[in-house]
Amino acid sequence: MKKLFRLFFFSAILSAGLPAMADNFTNGVDHYRNSQYQRAFSEFQQGAQKDDPRCQYALGLMYAIGRHIQRNDHDAYSWIRKAADQDLAAAQNYLGFLYAEGIGTEQSYEKAAQMYKKAADQRYADAKYNLATLYLSGKGVKQNTKEAIRLLRLVASGGLPEAQYALGIMYASGNGVKQSDENAVHWYYEAAKQGFPMAQNKLGVLLIQGRGAEKDEIKAANWFRYAAKQGYAPAQYNLGRLYETGTGVTMSKATAAGYYRMAANQGNEEAKHRLALMQPDQKGKAHPASGKKGSAKSQERSSVFR
Repeated sequence: MKKLFRLFFFSAILSAGLPAMADNFTNGVDHYRNSQYQRAFSEFQQGAQKDDPRCQYALGLMYAIGRHIQRNDHDAYSWIRKAADQDLAAAQNYLGFLYAEGIGTEQSYEKAAQMYKKAADQRYADAKYNLATLYLSGKGVKQNTKEAIRLLRLVASGGLPEAQYALGIMYASGNGVKQSDENAVHWYYEAAKQGFPMAQNKLGVLLIQGRGAEKDEIKAANWFRYAAKQGYAPAQYNLGRLYETGTGVTMSKATAAGYYRMAANQGNEEAKHRLALMQPDQKGKAHPASGKKGSAKSQERSSVFR
């Protein structure tokens, strides 16, 4: 399970909070919104030099992301640590990420856990999620699945889609909880309706299989489509399967090939395989394993969704 970090600049810096009156931070945010990135950078620099932790964090994020200025991991770590030392929860959470990944500093899961705990104690949802991933893996802390699940449920109930998806995975597999397809569907749906593509794809898979909910191929196709539009390769592959077999959608080999191609371009091996089967051989005939309803292998693969 991957750790969560929101790299969308505004969601990160706005979580630091906004004051009632304009200052370097709010000026910087306004400039950034207006695509005036150098002016934003200048405002954040000025505020950071005045020890404003929000500006230090924003400046560190700009260095870390490197989207509008040259990326500098050392400066990112330095400024984000200054903000974290002033108890800014968002900065503590991100500093945990830098320690966990060894970006701009020596890698240390122990220090990452310490930072996540500090932010979590301030009720910072992302930090609770990140701390839960460490408890699940036992990295930097003693493995504690019970505590991980407690934290995941807490932030999932608060609406964090990554935590909702994680609980869906755990219920689907029975990892740390009693296996329940119904609970898996519930948590996948909560994340899916927030636009979380991995949950949309998993929800589609369960609906195709009729696990945890009534089988509904049309709804499954819709969820795959939502995730595919966000560029999620497994959903593109799954949607291709539906179009190839006419499951929940009108059969279209051309549309299936289009979705397979999208997924294959991202390295999806199953999609590459299906594309190869759909290619005509040198005599202009379809591959013998393609399109034969009586083919055991074809039927076996047609039932597989990722």
